[in-house]
Amino acid sequence: MLLMSFFRLGTLASLLSEPLVNGFTTAAACHVVAAQLKDVVGIRIDRHKGAFKIIYTLIDVTKGLTNTNLVNFSFCVGVIIFMTVCNEFIKPYLNQRCRFPLPGELIAVIGGTLISKFCHLHDDFNVELVGIIPKGLPSATLPRLNLIPLVAVDAIAIAIVTYSIIMSMGLTFAKKHGYEVRANQELFAMGLGNAVGSCFSCIPLACSLSRSVIQDQTGGVSQIASLVSATLVVVTLLWIGPFFSDLPRCVLAGVIIVALKPMFMQIKQLKKFSKQGKLEIFSWISTFLCVVLIDIDIGLLIGVCVSLLALYIKGLKPYYCLLGYMPESPGIYMDVNQHRNVMQVPQTRIFRYYGSLNFATRLFFRRALYSVVGLDKIKQKTKNNQNRKSSTKYVSVTENVKETNTLKFLILDFSMLGHIDVAGCSMLTDVSNELKTFGSRLLLSSPMDRVYDTLVHSMALSEGPFEIFPTLHDAVEYANAYRTV
Repeated sequence: MLLMSFFRLGTLASLLSEPLVNGFTTAAACHVVAAQLKDVVGIRIDRHKGAFKIIYTLIDVTKGLTNTNLVNFSFCVGVIIFMTVCNEFIKPYLNQRCRFPLPGELIAVIGGTLISKFCHLHDDFNVELVGIIPKGLPSATLPRLNLIPLVAVDAIAIAIVTYSIIMSMGLTFAKKHGYEVRANQELFAMGLGNAVGSCFSCIPLACSLSRSVIQDQTGGVSQIASLVSATLVVVTLLWIGPFFSDLPRCVLAGVIIVALKPMFMQIKQLKKFSKQGKLEIFSWISTFLCVVLIDIDIGLLIGVCVSLLALYIKGLKPYYCLLGYMPESPGIYMDVNQHRNVMQVPQTRIFRYYGSLNFATRLFFRRALYSVVGLDKIKQKTKNNQNRKSSTKYVSVTENVKETNTLKFLILDFSMLGHIDVAGCSMLTDVSNELKTFGSRLLLSSPMDRVYDTLVHSMALSEGPFEIFPTLHDAVEYANAYRTV
């Protein structure tokens, strides 16, 4: 991770689109809740790994419902009700009158520990407890470098997954609190933390979904909160760990389940993604289902691949439209399908294209242009007119051809075109030559500087010529003046 930070590979975080992050964190919350179900009902089940582990866990929990510990279950339900009341009613009420948030989670943990200790829940009702917490910290030792060849592949996979989890949670909270996450800084922090932690037998550094949500709900929004939390963990390991050995696991399960409510509420974003497009909603659903049904690492990989595929499809099929003018506002041109009062320029069609025109998109551009403007119909009707055998049989076609031949100018608005290559210029030349056979002309307007340079270079290589105008209104005025001559 330090090497990735050194080579500034944090930009890879841009592959984590908003639908992917949203679906991934929601699915990860499902994994966390599934892991708590056995503690909610108070049964013991085998721990599953790999694909479909959530399904296997749900099957085992369902089979074990007949052995539910009612005291354990009731205690957990009570904690869930208490935490829900605190979060939904008491905290909002106190926040208006007090600067310090109500530590509902801490009250639940301490209260649950005291009730368990003095009511002997484990001995009398077989309620599962956290158990003995080992005291002390491991001594510092250098990691065994001879194991690197054996764990290198797994280490790379773990690094990618943990980084994705941290960035996903970071982006989620950054959006909530209005700040920016620096991807390379996160990489450096993770790499440095893992390097130091490896000397103390620490597991790979990652982000705890439940703990992060709980800290956010208790008002911790800065590194000071993490510093205080880490200090309390050290104090617990060194001195007060035995006190929490009587903490019922069902209490922790209830606190975690309630804390994950904001993660599950992200499902409301589906409505927003559905309005953005089919690819966004498909990315969310595919990421969510793959993470839930298969596993976190494989689901994340599939989600990234789906996001890349969606990005590729968007690049190949950008938005395009026909433009018209506003009668009450000369010089303003808008989408004819989006505005009612827009009128098309007589004997002229204005085509606007959003995106890039290159070797990969030129065929789509041509099909879209011919379809929207109607050039494909003109070609077909002209061909039929030339091959007609009986003037009586093809009277309607001849009239239609005469009507479609009223198209004198086709204006391409390139104000939203970010890039064009030689293949795109060659395609424009073919379109221009084909228009001439219909008695029409091709005009280009509003190109960006680099697009203009490419067009000029193409004309220098005899791939043109193109009639280029600095603004769309100039091209329309030229077409109107030429038409009235």
